[in-house]
Amino acid sequence: MHGIQSLATWVVGFEEERLGDYLRGLRRLLRNDPDQIQLLYVTPHRWTAYYSEASSRRVIQLDRRLWDYKHQVLATRHLPPWVVMLSVKTMESVLQLRPRALWRALTGFDPEFRASMRWYYRVGRRVWFYEWVRYLFQEQRTSVGPTLSEMWGPPQVSEELPLAIPQRQHRPRPGHTASFTRGSLPVLGS
Repeated sequence: MHGIQSLATWVVGFEEERLGDYLRGLRRLLRNDPDQIQLLYVTPHRWTAYYSEASSRRVIQLDRRLWDYKHQVLATRHLPPWVVMLSVKTMESVLQLRPRALWRALTGFDPEFRASMRWYYRVGRRVWFYEWVRYLFQEQRTSVGPTLSEMWGPPQVSEELPLAIPQRQHRPRPGHTASFTRGSLPVLGS
């Protein structure tokens, strides 16, 4: 419309989600009318604050290579993994195949925009089927996995505080050196 291509990202897989939450999310995304959509799964990493919050949740994906935001890794309380996957793939289909989005992809304001949208649809179509095949026939999930903290260990959020303002340190005097330890500010030593 104004020469801006929009991308919406929606994250799923939170513990208390129910089918109604997915429906409300779909309605909101449809109202926002993005050109492109990506649905991701919540994936807590040890250095994030969310890890501490989710540390007692059950892990359903033990293959650490699949902790990439594109796979559900934690159990949800009210929905089995297959319902989450079906909901995500349904949302993707509804959003990408809505007439308004298809029309924009075919008749967009700019040749480069149309080319990028055609590429996006080609890749998205292949990925959609590929993810289903992997989910159904190749990936393993467990219903009795460890908790998040049992699998990955204690949180590391205190080791990196990106918004913390470090205290000003004095420069070492001649003949002294500064040493660093993991997760701390410089320590003066001799």
